[in-house]
Amino acid sequence: MTIQFYERLSDDLTQLLENPIDYNVTIEIGEEPDNQIYKVHSYILQSRNSYFYKKLNEISFNGNHIKVLKIPDISIKIFDTIIKYIYGGIISLEKLDNSVVFDLLITSNELNLNELVELLQTHFVDNNNSWLRQNFSRVYLTSCQTKNFRIIQEFCNNIIAKYPDTIFESEIFPTLPEDVLISIVKQDNSQLEENKIWQYVIQWGKAQNPTLPTNLDEWTSDNFLTLKTTLKQCLPHIRYFSISSEDVFKMIFPYQQILEPKLWSDINIELLQTHFVDNNNSWLRQNFSRVYLTSCQTKNFRIIQEFCNNIIAKYPDTIFESEIFPTLPEDVLISIVKQDNSQLEENKIWQYVIQWGKAQNPTLPTNLDEWTSDNFLTLQTTLKQCLPHIRYFSISSEDVFKMIFPYQQILEPKLWSDINSKLLAPNNPIDSKILPPRRILNETLKAPNSLTPNIITDENALRISSWIDKRESRYTRYTKNNPYEFKLLVRGSRDGFNVKTIYEICDKISNTVIVLKVKDTGEVLGGFIPCRLDKNKDEWIHSQDSFAFSLKTKNSILSRVKNFDYAILNYPQQLKILFGNTLCLVGNLKTDKKCCSLQSRVSYDKLVRSEKFIDNILSDKSGFNVDEYEVFKVSKKK
Repeated sequence: MTIQFYERLSDDLTQLLENPIDYNVTIEIGEEPDNQIYKVHSYILQSRNSYFYKKLNEISFNGNHIKVLKIPDISIKIFDTIIKYIYGGIISLEKLDNSVVFDLLITSNELNLNELVELLQTHFVDNNNSWLRQNFSRVYLTSCQTKNFRIIQEFCNNIIAKYPDTIFESEIFPTLPEDVLISIVKQDNSQLEENKIWQYVIQWGKAQNPTLPTNLDEWTSDNFLTLKTTLKQCLPHIRYFSISSEDVFKMIFPYQQILEPKLWSDINIELLQTHFVDNNNSWLRQNFSRVYLTSCQTKNFRIIQEFCNNIIAKYPDTIFESEIFPTLPEDVLISIVKQDNSQLEENKIWQYVIQWGKAQNPTLPTNLDEWTSDNFLTLQTTLKQCLPHIRYFSISSEDVFKMIFPYQQILEPKLWSDINSKLLAPNNPIDSKILPPRRILNETLKAPNSLTPNIITDENALRISSWIDKRESRYTRYTKNNPYEFKLLVRGSRDGFNVKTIYEICDKISNTVIVLKVKDTGEVLGGFIPCRLDKNKDEWIHSQDSFAFSLKTKNSILSRVKNFDYAILNYPQQLKILFGNTLCLVGNLKTDKKCCSLQSRVSYDKLVRSEKFIDNILSDKSGFNVDEYEVFKVSKKK
């Protein structure tokens, strides 16, 4: 049994400070006549603090066997608080002004009192953040210049991201150190338009060079070079391609000389592509073959290439039935075959790939019955890089026999064996990689009409539609004005249960409904995500319209978002989609048992599960798996 008497120990050590028996150190704080001498003990100071350990080792005892230390630049009030903390492990902040506490924080850091530094930062953020806001400029600069002020710096960075004018319109902005400005410009969650960020950066650069002419028309090449040199480390962090063409012309064009020639060229190329896609896409369609080939062969034609890829995905015949198809470069064909959202059945893709391969070898016999092993080897060699991207296990047994069987020699023996094994014994494991089926957008559910999903009913869809429109009275099967159509995008049993699958299929898609059927309990839980999921970003997404729910025959639960800044956690890196803590989807929804609903109601106004399944953390009580889940795209009926 261990019994701890920390309070008594603290009292005794504090008493030793007040009645310093056998002291061997004097510390003089301040300067005469406003100084004070503290009689203290080296063994306590050195055992409690690395600053004093080092400092006292550097000082020799005087004739009275006392080490004398002077610290003139610390106030008596602050040191009195610190020395009582070192001796007794106790600190009292109630009677101290916030400005004194902040000075105490700075001094604690200088004296390497890391525990106290952490505590005082947390104290400010949790209990006195209004003072931090009122003294933002001083606080922010101090936090940036002090390595250990991580908590306050994060607090300040969040303020700047949400309210950029706090720093950009402050009197200290022109005097910010370069590294501080760069850290602000690099923020991914800054709520400031990129054209404004560009303007502030230019403003800061000019402030560092007050001799530059006020009138830009009077600038020489040397003036632009001066500004370019000043902003050299900052300019790479501007998101130029997020600035509109109008603002590029109005704001960036006058300063083009401070940009690298290649960057300025790329910006102009991007603008021209945007112009075509936004204003002349009919011309792009009419000249599709030429445009597509050019975009594939030109590295910087990203916008036009994305436009063309979307056309090909939706209307595959645009390229597969075109006269240029047989002449496509191999890498272009591969990029098409790799598309997950191609609206072409897999057997058709196989046929087109074979057709392309034959076109590259015009000497191959027309009649397949006349082919030799060498002929098949020629075709296999030609299609070597393309064949791995065919979704063989999405092709019906009839089409495998009719279309693939005659060309089996061009496939690896193990792959052909696995294709046959899967057809004969679908549940048996195989070694070959099974690529996910393409996202053919032909599964549509419409509320209130007949539904095809595995989980929700007609009534459920009507109820969700009512919640989206924030109706007090819900739509019924007898109303004809239900405005929504649901398109099935993802189904666990078809596409896989990993959260990564949701991000891959639903990337950049807004207005989605996720529905889960909980294993063992049969609960139907879910949520509405009005904003776009993004498989390339890890961030909290702001939303005023998201909600979570539990669907029941009677008394369904609707939990609306109340903390808009923390509505949806979009976190593909850790395989998470969170509706605050109200509904958390994590990892493999079928096997990992990391899905949960937690006690906290910070982001949403109600719990969606019974108290018996709720905990403060992920646990055996709160964690659950799902039997099935589905994701729908919700859109207005046309």
